[in-house]
Amino acid sequence: MEKKNLIIGIVLIGASFGLMFYQGKLAKEAAEEQRQSQQAQEQLAEQVAEAGENAPAVTESTNGDSDALTNLLGSPSKDKPLESIEPTVEEKLYVLSNEYIRVTFSTYGGSIKQVEFVNEQANGTLKYPETLDGTEPYIFNEGASLPALAISLDSDPDDNKDTPEEYAPPYELVKQTDSTILFSLQTKTGIVFYRGYTIDIPNVGGPFEFPDPYVILHETKVVNESITPLNLTKLWVNVGTAPPTKGDVRHEFLNFGYYDGDDADFIKMGKFTGSKGFLGFGASSPRKDFEESVSPLVWASVKNQFFAAVLTPDTDKFGTGVYARPEDLSETTDDPELQKGLTGSVEFNLGIIAPGAEQLLGMQYYVGPKEYERLAELGKDQDAVMQFGFFSGISKVLLLIMLWIHGLIVHLSPTWAWGWTIITITVIIKALLWPLTQVQVRSAKRMQKIQKPLQELREKYKDDQQKMMQAQMELFKEHRINPAAGCLPLIVQIPIFIGLFYVLRTASELRFAPFLWINDLALPDTVAVIAGFPINILPLFMTAAMVVQMRMTPTPTTDNLQRKIFQFMPLIFLLFCYRFPSGLVLYWTCQNLISIFQQWLTNRRKDDEDEPLKPGKPTKPRKKGFMERLQEAQQKQLEQQKALKAKGASHTPSKKRKK
Repeated sequence: MEKKNLIIGIVLIGASFGLMFYQGKLAKEAAEEQRQSQQAQEQLAEQVAEAGENAPAVTESTNGDSDALTNLLGSPSKDKPLESIEPTVEEKLYVLSNEYIRVTFSTYGGSIKQVEFVNEQANGTLKYPETLDGTEPYIFNEGASLPALAISLDSDPDDNKDTPEEYAPPYELVKQTDSTILFSLQTKTGIVFYRGYTIDIPNVGGPFEFPDPYVILHETKVVNESITPLNLTKLWVNVGTAPPTKGDVRHEFLNFGYYDGDDADFIKMGKFTGSKGFLGFGASSPRKDFEESVSPLVWASVKNQFFAAVLTPDTDKFGTGVYARPEDLSETTDDPELQKGLTGSVEFNLGIIAPGAEQLLGMQYYVGPKEYERLAELGKDQDAVMQFGFFSGISKVLLLIMLWIHGLIVHLSPTWAWGWTIITITVIIKALLWPLTQVQVRSAKRMQKIQKPLQELREKYKDDQQKMMQAQMELFKEHRINPAAGCLPLIVQIPIFIGLFYVLRTASELRFAPFLWINDLALPDTVAVIAGFPINILPLFMTAAMVVQMRMTPTPTTDNLQRKIFQFMPLIFLLFCYRFPSGLVLYWTCQNLISIFQQWLTNRRKDDEDEPLKPGKPTKPRKKGFMERLQEAQQKQLEQQKALKAKGASHTPSKKRKK
């Protein structure tokens, strides 16, 4: 029987390894399909470009006026589909900066070309560099085809599809100060666009209030100086483009999100790449883009694992929908895993602007790291961008505690502060759960002692389950055992583990945080790659600690199959956690080591049920335990059933004899 169970366990482990390699094969096939699709799109773009060489040129005035924009705004004389027109005026760039961000503005669209995160730490190094130990800052929207906050309009109003025509006409600089910049665009038909931006600079007065230095305040004013009404019922503003990250292998955090005041929804990258599912289940076809009507619309975001752009209109009455699509970033990186980003836009309905009238659209634009405290200060639940999941409350509490601990430790160990923070939070959690865990360990120890009499009861009453349960409860009562005690610590630890899992995966504070041999606590601690397989050391330590802990822990069961399953648990955890962020594996490893110490103390201590009562000391009355109450309830139910049965038998009418 034991050989059979061992074979079953080996087969399960083999199947787990097979599944892991099968998923890797599917990922490679998906990447190859994505590469082929990208090549086809590039070939199609070249064909379109060649076909357009003989098309009539679009003329632009020397002062930057563009009648192409008038066409996009819905001129009454327009009777053919709209076409994307590239600006022919040379692009000019302007910069505003503070201690946290350096914003580069473009005359193309009068919008934001890119945002650099220039905040420095106490030692003078960048807090958010582009690469590990790099000297260049991380750049948001780098390599995007469309500037952030660029205005787009309906490419074909008659096709009943809300698809924006990405378009960035050339604007002119009107005015620039240390903290503000203003662009304008005037069309030949008398439509004027004003686009103004301001950033937070200390000691600079003004009427603006900034909730955070990463916030850019923006206003777009449209003035209709023509003699005909202006239709702006469909206008899009681009939120920006986010690239993928190495740590987000499945692109769970590379997504476009929006919030309607009740719920936040996030469109993951998998929506556009498609999926083969698991053995065919959950398969989906790739999509070119995504559009959704949303009203009211409080804010929208585009983000990756560590950074986010959140666009929050001053009022939610204009927002009517969202639009998202993948973005090719192959020109900015040679890494094939980082060449497919995501971009999205918010749809606004500014209505019909009468001749001589104007309309103003104001918004708050946060571009920065996914730091919970900063996002929470924005005031409209923008912290939902963190995507902490179902146990978000636990994640927030854990993150705040970790930030407080880190603030203390960083003065003692500036380089390894986050690693020591994770160890410290593990000790705190284990200390808080120590009483529950102690009950679990003692219960398991007592349970092991009664395995022989428990097996005898099962054999004695194998034909009468009710009597067996009653005798078993008497045995538990005699030895003061509560079988439910082993489940409670696990139930409490699961939400904490999941909450910490999301914190360590999404908090930008852990990006590039080193510890011991680990270069980045947000990534697996890969020390080498052999035949394409990464060698991660910390999960092996975690597994070894789990094996030692299980050997020290009493096994409260006589069933061989259950015992074999427990023996294979460390290997199952190894497969499950092998590619997890090293910060999370560090937490689990430390927890196993503390559990070993706790088990060692418990095994050395004499169980209190074996200690004799002191002479002359009266026993205190105690409350009935869980098993006693359960036994009484079952006994009462049995007595009620017997009474009903006896009552029914006494009232059964006698059958008449046949003649």
